[in-house]
Amino acid sequence: MALENKYRILIWVIVILVATNLSMGFSFLYHKQQDKKLAEQTEQEAIELPAQQRTRFFREQLNLEPQQMEIFRELNRDFNRSAWQINHQLERLRVEMVREMGRENPDRQKLGGISDEIGDLHTRLKNETIDYYLSMKKVCNPEQQTKLNEIFLSVLEGSEDVRLPQRGRRYRNNR
Repeated sequence: MALENKYRILIWVIVILVATNLSMGFSFLYHKQQDKKLAEQTEQEAIELPAQQRTRFFREQLNLEPQQMEIFRELNRDFNRSAWQINHQLERLRVEMVREMGRENPDRQKLGGISDEIGDLHTRLKNETIDYYLSMKKVCNPEQQTKLNEIFLSVLEGSEDVRLPQRGRRYRNNR
């Protein structure tokens, strides 16, 4: 009788543990799927929002005319799309590189290839930035060109003289 009670208790403990593990597994999968949907939605919103803020910022700082504003808006839209795509690829490659380095026997050749791809993407991103800047510069008058150069220098030097718009609170909380 005592042995039979022991087995019953053990069976119930196993049933409870299996049920707990299954519910945790389903919960994990559900939340992973929800996080993926939220990340896609946030990425799409993030692509649109900075373009609007940056265009407004340039309008205020450079005193842009309406025709200039339209051109800047289009340049911003194009730059944001390409920059976000490149940054997304860079993020994916960094994760791939860390995973490869974490393997028991990392493949140095594969890591070198990933590193080369990251370098190529950085070059593409810098070239996109150069094209973006030069395209904006063409639209500006000499006074606006000087101010545009100050803005870009300020960003590169980390100066607080010119503040670019930041993402709102809701984006900071989603990171």
